Order: sequence, then structure tokens, then C-alpha cells
Amino acid sequence: MPPYTPTIDRTTLLEGPAHIIFDKTGAKAAWKYCWCTGSVTVQLVHRPKEMNVSGFGQIDDPRADELIEIDFTPAGNFSEALFDWMFSGVFSLWPGESIFPPADSPVYVHTLSGRILGVANARVTQFPAVRFGAGGPRFEGSAKITGIIGKNTPRTAAGALFTPPADEAFTAVPLGTEWVHLPCRASWGLAAPLDLVSDDKGWTLRAAHTVSPRTNPDTGTYDFRVETSAVEVTGRPISIGDEDLISAALAGSSRAIGQSSPSGTLTLAEDSPGLTAKLYGARLVSKPAVFGENEPRSGELTWRAFRTPVTAGEDTATKLADVDITPAT
Repeated sequence: MPPYTPTIDRTTLLEGPAHIIFDKTGAKAAWKYCWCTGSVTVQLVHRPKEMNVSGFGQIDDPRADELIEIDFTPAGNFSEALFDWMFSGVFSLWPGESIFPPADSPVYVHTLSGRILGVANARVTQFPAVRFGAGGPRFEGSAKITGIIGKNTPRTAAGALFTPPADEAFTAVPLGTEWVHLPCRASWGLAAPLDLVSDDKGWTLRAAHTVSPRTNPDTGTYDFRVETSAVEVTGRPISIGDEDLISAALAGSSRAIGQSSPSGTLTLAEDSPGLTAKLYGARLVSKPAVFGENEPRSGELTWRAFRTPVTAGEDTATKLADVDITPAT
């Protein structure tokens, strides 16, 4: 046997970043990007059927389902269109409602080396947290996009799930104006409204929703729908002291079992053109007091929204939260 003498063609070993195109309509200059930080990971997820035979084990793995998952971390650029795409209106969706729009929603992974992969129908299924205030990036944490087959599309059709990578020169450039850092007012609408002043980290809103797939044995996954919904805001207000945290206004006047906690609309309002969030029926579910050197008395507080009539006397139209672009004044 001749000696092993390996060689490597370095031109075939590809590296380099990619970014997400969430709207590819119109001229190339108008394509809308979600700029990413760190790696973008694309995976074709193949769920096999189990075919086990005693003594032989699994003899085959024909696919029972196949979809695409894209893991990424948004860098923090912000626009109304990007926000609407990122969250699919989940703040007002009920359990059982689809996160996909009526028409297919394609997404593209575009590499700086000039290759583009198209996913026929995809939505964000794991949501990043949203930061409010001038101190930090717009989004916090990673996110996941899941791609499924197109609407009324046979799996055998070309491009039913994705379009293989093709050449497409990368010409887009991120602009500093896409990053929005705006001051944020916060208030909690108790019987005696409470104005809140945050520490240097600002406020963080989380869509703590879970979504679950809908599948068919012949087509695989065809939809994702809200399974559970929860909206929470965390922050460390320096305007609240330890005595406030156990006051009747914040903790309730009675320690009797079965009593509800005080609730009211929690409002986070950035200057225009930032975001305004309203958590309806918001209650404190975590309210530690901290005693330490150079520490604000209030620890990190967590408010959770509860479904409640949005206006007094309203019987049926309930929601957890509204998150919208702050109107110009």
C-alpha cells in the first residue's frame, strides 16, 4: 500500500458569515435584512420513521417529516417591518392560532461570499427578547426560524421546501440609522399609578410563547400554532424601595390565601419611532428586595400579563399585550 500523502485545496474550504433576508420583494436595493451577529446555522431536519426488526435493529430510516431550521442571533437593527416579521403578531394571538400568514412567507440566507439559499415558507418559532430603552441592543438572545412546505404545495414539487444555494452577489450594507436607541418611560397603572425609573439595563420584554407543529402523515409539518402564550417584562427600577415592595399597593392589603395580587396595565413607551408596549392585567410575580453595597433596593422585578378586558366594561375582547410602533407626537 502506498504511503498516505494528503492534499488540501484551500479554495474549496468555505468560511464566512451570512445574514437573513426577510423581505425580498422589489429591486435588490429594497431587500430587507435582519442583520445577524455570530453564526447563522441552517439545518435540514429529517425525522425518520422507525423500522425495527428483532435481531436486525433498524433496517431503514425513510423520512416521516422534513423541515428546515435556521438558528441565528439578531444584531439589533430595527424597523416596523422587521418587528412584524420577527414576532408574527404573537402578542395578540390566542392559543390555536397560526403564526403563519395566509400567503407563504419565504426567507433567504445570504452569504457575504455571494450565495443565497431560499426557504419557501418560514417563520420565527423561537423569539428573542425585546429591549426597551436607550442602553442596549433592540433584541436579546438567539432566535430560530422554521421552514415548512409551501401552502397547497406537493412535497415532490421543485422548491416545495427550499431552493438550493445559487450565486447572488452581496451588496447590502448595514446602516447606523437602523439601530434605534431611545429613552423609555415606564408606568404601572395601579389604583394609584406608579411611575418607574429603570437602572442602566432598561426593560426587557419576553414573548414566552410556545408553538407546536401541525403535521399530516402524507405531507409532514404544514403549520405551527400557538400552544401557550405568556408575556413578561423584567427590569430593576431604582425608584422602588424595599418598603414599597411589601406595601398594600404592590403586594395587596391582605395576606389571606386566595386573594388576587394588585394588577394594572404596565406601559413601556419609547420616544417615536421606537416601541410602545402595554401588558394588560400585569402583576408582579417576582419582587425581591436586595440589601447590598452599591445595590438598588429593588432586585430584578418580573411582571406577567393576564388576560383582562382592555377597557372598562368590556366583556369579551381580552388580550395579553399590545406592542406597536410609538406614534409621532
